Amino acid sequence: MAGRSQVEARAALARQWSRHWLRACREIPERALGVLDRPDEPGRRIHDFRRLMKAWRALLRLAPAALAEEARAVRREAGRLRRRFGVARDADVVARILAKLCPARGTQPQGQDAAGELLRGQRDSARRALRRLSERVAGWSLPDHADDFRTPAFRRSYRKARRQAGGDPRRMDVESLHGWRTRIVDLGYQLSFLSSADLALLTRLARRAERLRGRLGEVIDLNLVSRHLAEQPPPESGSWLEHEIERRTVRQRRRAAKLAARLFARRPRRVGAKLQEAISRRPPRRIKLT
Repeated sequence: MAGRSQVEARAALARQWSRHWLRACREIPERALGVLDRPDEPGRRIHDFRRLMKAWRALLRLAPAALAEEARAVRREAGRLRRRFGVARDADVVARILAKLCPARGTQPQGQDAAGELLRGQRDSARRALRRLSERVAGWSLPDHADDFRTPAFRRSYRKARRQAGGDPRRMDVESLHGWRTRIVDLGYQLSFLSSADLALLTRLARRAERLRGRLGEVIDLNLVSRHLAEQPPPESGSWLEHEIERRTVRQRRRAAKLAARLFARRPRRVGAKLQEAISRRPPRRIKLT
Protein backbone atom coordinates (compact mmCIF):
# COMPACT_ATOMS: atom_id res chain seq x y z
CA MET A 1 0.00 0.00 0.00
CA ALA A 2 2.82 2.40 0.86
CA GLY A 3 4.37 1.87 -2.57
CA ARG A 4 1.05 2.55 -4.28
CA SER A 5 0.56 5.73 -2.25
CA GLN A 6 3.99 6.96 -3.32
CA VAL A 7 3.22 6.32 -6.98
CA GLU A 8 -0.09 8.17 -6.68
CA ALA A 9 1.58 11.07 -4.89
CA ARG A 10 4.23 11.38 -7.60
CA ALA A 11 1.57 11.24 -10.30
CA ALA A 12 -0.37 14.01 -8.57
CA LEU A 13 2.74 16.17 -8.39
CA ALA A 14 3.50 15.56 -12.06
CA ARG A 15 -0.01 16.76 -12.93
CA GLN A 16 0.51 19.85 -10.76
CA TRP A 17 3.70 20.66 -12.63
CA SER A 18 1.93 20.18 -15.97
CA ARG A 19 -0.85 22.57 -14.99
CA HIS A 20 1.74 24.99 -13.64
CA TRP A 21 3.54 25.00 -17.01
CA LEU A 22 0.31 25.55 -18.96
CA ARG A 23 -0.81 28.35 -16.64
CA ALA A 24 2.55 30.14 -17.05
CA CYS A 25 2.32 29.86 -20.86
CA ARG A 26 -1.15 31.44 -20.72
CA GLU A 27 -0.20 34.23 -18.32
CA ILE A 28 2.80 35.61 -20.21
CA PRO A 29 0.91 37.15 -23.16
CA GLU A 30 -1.50 38.81 -20.72
CA ARG A 31 1.42 40.29 -18.81
CA ALA A 32 3.00 41.45 -22.07
CA LEU A 33 -0.19 43.33 -22.96
CA GLY A 34 0.04 45.09 -19.61
CA VAL A 35 3.66 46.07 -20.30
CA LEU A 36 2.73 47.68 -23.63
CA ASP A 37 0.15 49.85 -21.88
CA ARG A 38 2.33 50.97 -18.96
CA PRO A 39 2.91 54.73 -18.58
CA ASP A 40 6.67 54.56 -17.90
CA GLU A 41 9.44 55.36 -20.37
CA PRO A 42 9.45 53.51 -23.73
CA GLY A 43 12.93 51.97 -23.42
CA ARG A 44 11.98 50.20 -20.18
CA ARG A 45 8.72 48.92 -21.64
CA ILE A 46 10.48 47.56 -24.72
CA HIS A 47 13.10 45.91 -22.51
CA ASP A 48 10.47 44.22 -20.30
CA PHE A 49 8.33 43.21 -23.29
CA ARG A 50 11.28 41.55 -25.02
CA ARG A 51 12.20 39.70 -21.84
CA LEU A 52 8.66 38.35 -21.55
CA MET A 53 8.79 37.10 -25.13
CA LYS A 54 12.09 35.37 -24.37
CA ALA A 55 10.64 33.79 -21.22
CA TRP A 56 7.64 32.59 -23.22
CA ARG A 57 9.88 31.10 -25.88
CA ALA A 58 11.92 29.29 -23.22
CA LEU A 59 8.85 27.78 -21.55
CA LEU A 60 7.35 26.74 -24.88
CA ARG A 61 10.50 24.68 -25.48
CA LEU A 62 9.39 22.52 -22.53
CA ALA A 63 6.13 21.57 -24.28
CA PRO A 64 4.99 17.92 -24.31
CA ALA A 65 5.03 15.96 -27.56
CA ALA A 66 1.26 16.37 -27.99
CA LEU A 67 1.67 20.16 -28.16
CA ALA A 68 5.08 20.29 -29.84
CA GLU A 69 3.88 21.63 -33.21
CA GLU A 70 1.54 24.16 -31.63
CA ALA A 71 4.25 25.33 -29.24
CA ARG A 72 6.73 25.67 -32.08
CA ALA A 73 4.33 27.87 -34.05
CA VAL A 74 3.62 30.14 -31.05
CA ARG A 75 7.34 30.28 -30.30
CA ARG A 76 8.04 31.56 -33.81
CA GLU A 77 5.39 34.26 -33.39
CA ALA A 78 6.83 35.29 -30.02
CA GLY A 79 10.23 35.59 -31.67
CA ARG A 80 8.80 37.86 -34.37
CA LEU A 81 7.18 40.07 -31.74
CA ARG A 82 10.48 40.35 -29.89
CA ARG A 83 12.38 41.22 -33.07
CA ARG A 84 9.94 44.01 -33.95
CA PHE A 85 11.46 46.05 -31.15
CA GLY A 86 15.06 45.02 -31.77
CA VAL A 87 15.98 48.18 -33.67
CA ALA A 88 14.77 50.41 -30.83
CA ARG A 89 16.52 48.24 -28.29
CA ASP A 90 19.81 48.48 -30.23
CA ALA A 91 19.51 52.26 -30.54
CA ASP A 92 18.85 52.52 -26.81
CA VAL A 93 21.85 50.29 -26.02
CA VAL A 94 24.21 52.34 -28.19
CA ALA A 95 22.95 55.56 -26.65
CA ARG A 96 23.25 54.23 -23.11
CA ILE A 97 26.79 52.88 -23.50
CA LEU A 98 28.05 55.98 -25.29
CA ALA A 99 26.42 58.20 -22.66
CA LYS A 100 28.32 56.23 -20.01
CA LEU A 101 31.66 56.28 -21.84
CA CYS A 102 31.35 59.82 -23.21
CA PRO A 103 28.82 61.84 -21.15
CA ALA A 104 29.50 64.94 -23.23
CA ARG A 105 27.97 63.30 -26.33
CA GLY A 106 24.49 63.34 -24.77
CA THR A 107 23.11 60.49 -26.86
CA GLN A 108 20.63 59.03 -24.36
CA PRO A 109 17.63 61.21 -25.38
CA GLN A 110 17.97 60.16 -29.03
CA GLY A 111 17.83 56.52 -27.95
CA GLN A 112 14.66 57.17 -25.97
CA ASP A 113 13.11 59.07 -28.88
CA ALA A 114 13.74 56.09 -31.20
CA ALA A 115 12.20 53.71 -28.66
CA GLY A 116 9.13 55.91 -28.20
CA GLU A 117 8.57 56.29 -31.92
CA LEU A 118 8.82 52.56 -32.59
CA LEU A 119 6.60 51.70 -29.63
CA ARG A 120 3.88 54.03 -30.88
CA GLY A 121 4.10 52.55 -34.36
CA GLN A 122 4.13 48.89 -33.34
CA ARG A 123 1.98 48.81 -30.21
CA ASP A 124 -1.43 48.26 -31.81
CA SER A 125 -0.26 45.47 -34.12
CA ALA A 126 1.62 43.84 -31.24
CA ARG A 127 -1.54 43.96 -29.12
CA ARG A 128 -3.55 42.24 -31.85
CA ALA A 129 -0.91 39.53 -32.28
CA LEU A 130 -0.71 38.91 -28.52
CA ARG A 131 -4.48 38.61 -28.17
CA ARG A 132 -4.60 36.15 -31.05
CA LEU A 133 -1.78 34.06 -29.55
CA SER A 134 -3.35 34.26 -26.09
CA GLU A 135 -6.60 32.82 -27.47
CA ARG A 136 -4.65 30.09 -29.22
CA VAL A 137 -2.82 29.00 -26.05
CA ALA A 138 -6.05 29.23 -24.04
CA GLY A 139 -7.38 26.39 -26.20
CA TRP A 140 -4.55 24.03 -25.29
CA SER A 141 -5.19 21.09 -23.02
CA LEU A 142 -2.96 18.47 -21.48
CA PRO A 143 -3.81 14.77 -21.27
CA ASP A 144 -4.50 13.66 -17.72
CA HIS A 145 -1.37 11.59 -17.33
CA ALA A 146 1.66 11.71 -15.09
CA ASP A 147 4.40 11.88 -17.70
CA ASP A 148 7.20 14.29 -16.85
CA PHE A 149 7.73 16.05 -20.18
CA ARG A 150 9.68 18.92 -18.65
CA THR A 151 12.82 17.04 -17.57
CA PRO A 152 13.74 15.58 -21.00
CA ALA A 153 13.15 18.96 -22.67
CA PHE A 154 15.22 20.77 -20.04
CA ARG A 155 18.00 18.21 -20.35
CA ARG A 156 18.15 18.89 -24.10
CA SER A 157 18.42 22.63 -23.47
CA TYR A 158 21.19 22.10 -20.93
CA ARG A 159 23.07 19.65 -23.16
CA LYS A 160 22.98 21.93 -26.22
CA ALA A 161 24.11 24.97 -24.24
CA ARG A 162 26.84 22.97 -22.51
CA ARG A 163 28.11 21.58 -25.80
CA GLN A 164 28.27 25.05 -27.32
CA ALA A 165 30.21 26.30 -24.30
CA GLY A 166 33.10 24.15 -25.52
CA GLY A 167 33.79 26.84 -28.11
CA ASP A 168 35.28 29.03 -25.32
CA PRO A 169 33.66 32.50 -25.12
CA ARG A 170 37.09 34.14 -25.02
CA ARG A 171 37.58 33.22 -28.68
CA MET A 172 34.09 32.84 -30.17
CA ASP A 173 33.14 35.20 -32.98
CA VAL A 174 30.21 37.51 -32.18
CA GLU A 175 27.72 35.57 -34.31
CA SER A 176 28.49 32.30 -32.48
CA LEU A 177 28.41 34.13 -29.17
CA HIS A 178 24.98 35.52 -29.98
CA GLY A 179 23.61 32.07 -30.83
CA TRP A 180 25.04 30.63 -27.63
CA ARG A 181 23.57 33.46 -25.57
CA THR A 182 20.13 32.59 -26.96
CA ARG A 183 20.54 29.08 -25.54
CA ILE A 184 21.71 30.52 -22.20
CA VAL A 185 18.66 32.78 -22.08
CA ASP A 186 16.33 29.81 -22.66
CA LEU A 187 18.17 27.76 -20.07
CA GLY A 188 18.03 30.56 -17.49
CA TYR A 189 14.27 31.00 -17.80
CA GLN A 190 13.70 27.27 -17.65
CA LEU A 191 15.84 27.01 -14.52
CA SER A 192 13.92 29.85 -12.90
CA PHE A 193 10.59 28.24 -13.75
CA LEU A 194 11.69 24.88 -12.33
CA SER A 195 13.66 26.27 -9.38
CA SER A 196 11.03 25.60 -6.70
CA ALA A 197 11.61 21.87 -7.25
CA ASP A 198 15.16 22.19 -5.89
CA LEU A 199 15.90 25.64 -4.50
CA ALA A 200 19.46 24.79 -3.50
CA LEU A 201 20.65 23.59 -6.92
CA LEU A 202 18.34 25.08 -9.54
CA THR A 203 18.20 28.58 -8.07
CA ARG A 204 21.99 28.65 -7.96
CA LEU A 205 22.21 27.51 -11.59
CA ALA A 206 19.54 30.03 -12.62
CA ARG A 207 21.56 32.86 -11.07
CA ARG A 208 24.69 31.70 -12.85
CA ALA A 209 22.83 31.51 -16.15
CA GLU A 210 21.50 35.05 -15.64
CA ARG A 211 24.96 36.37 -14.87
CA LEU A 212 26.41 34.58 -17.90
CA ARG A 213 23.64 35.99 -20.06
CA GLY A 214 24.59 39.46 -18.82
CA ARG A 215 28.30 39.00 -19.57
CA LEU A 216 27.60 37.74 -23.08
CA GLY A 217 25.09 40.52 -23.60
CA GLU A 218 27.75 43.09 -22.69
CA VAL A 219 30.12 41.64 -25.31
CA ILE A 220 27.41 41.76 -27.97
CA ASP A 221 26.37 45.29 -27.00
CA LEU A 222 29.96 46.54 -27.08
CA ASN A 223 30.32 45.06 -30.56
CA LEU A 224 27.15 46.94 -31.52
CA VAL A 225 28.72 50.18 -30.32
CA SER A 226 31.92 49.41 -32.26
CA ARG A 227 29.94 48.99 -35.46
CA HIS A 228 28.03 52.20 -34.76
CA LEU A 229 31.30 54.11 -34.26
CA ALA A 230 32.72 52.64 -37.47
CA GLU A 231 29.74 54.11 -39.35
CA GLN A 232 29.64 57.38 -37.38
CA PRO A 233 33.16 58.09 -36.07
CA PRO A 234 33.33 60.50 -33.14
CA PRO A 235 34.92 63.88 -33.87
CA GLU A 236 37.54 63.25 -31.19
CA SER A 237 38.71 60.62 -28.71
CA GLY A 238 38.02 57.88 -31.27
CA SER A 239 41.14 55.87 -30.50
CA TRP A 240 40.47 56.07 -26.76
CA LEU A 241 36.93 54.79 -27.29
CA GLU A 242 38.12 51.88 -29.41
CA HIS A 243 40.70 50.94 -26.79
CA GLU A 244 38.17 51.16 -23.96
CA ILE A 245 35.59 49.05 -25.80
CA GLU A 246 38.22 46.40 -26.57
CA ARG A 247 39.38 46.38 -22.94
CA ARG A 248 35.84 45.91 -21.64
CA THR A 249 35.11 43.23 -24.24
CA VAL A 250 38.14 41.16 -23.23
CA ARG A 251 37.20 41.44 -19.57
CA GLN A 252 33.59 40.37 -20.13
CA ARG A 253 34.65 37.42 -22.31
CA ARG A 254 37.05 36.26 -19.60
CA ARG A 255 34.37 36.49 -16.92
CA ALA A 256 31.90 34.68 -19.19
CA ALA A 257 34.33 31.78 -19.59
CA LYS A 258 34.64 31.39 -15.82
CA LEU A 259 30.88 31.51 -15.33
CA ALA A 260 30.28 28.96 -18.08
CA ALA A 261 32.72 26.53 -16.45
CA ARG A 262 30.77 26.77 -13.18
CA LEU A 263 27.32 26.62 -14.79
CA PHE A 264 28.12 23.52 -16.84
CA ALA A 265 30.26 21.65 -14.33
CA ARG A 266 27.64 18.89 -14.07
CA ARG A 267 26.80 16.48 -16.87
CA PRO A 268 23.31 16.77 -18.43
CA ARG A 269 22.30 13.29 -17.26
CA ARG A 270 23.16 14.12 -13.66
CA VAL A 271 21.33 17.46 -13.70
CA GLY A 272 18.32 15.82 -15.36
CA ALA A 273 18.21 13.02 -12.80
CA LYS A 274 18.29 15.49 -9.91
CA LEU A 275 15.54 17.56 -11.51
CA GLN A 276 13.34 14.54 -12.15
CA GLU A 277 13.70 13.41 -8.55
CA ALA A 278 12.98 16.90 -7.25
CA ILE A 279 9.83 17.30 -9.37
CA SER A 280 8.53 14.02 -7.99
CA ARG A 281 8.90 15.32 -4.42
CA ARG A 282 7.99 19.00 -4.43
CA PRO A 283 5.03 20.97 -5.81
CA PRO A 284 5.57 23.95 -8.11
CA ARG A 285 5.64 27.51 -6.89
CA ARG A 286 4.79 30.58 -8.92
CA ILE A 287 7.73 32.85 -9.63
CA LYS A 288 8.27 36.07 -11.55
CA LEU A 289 10.07 35.27 -14.80
CA THR A 290 11.30 38.80 -15.59
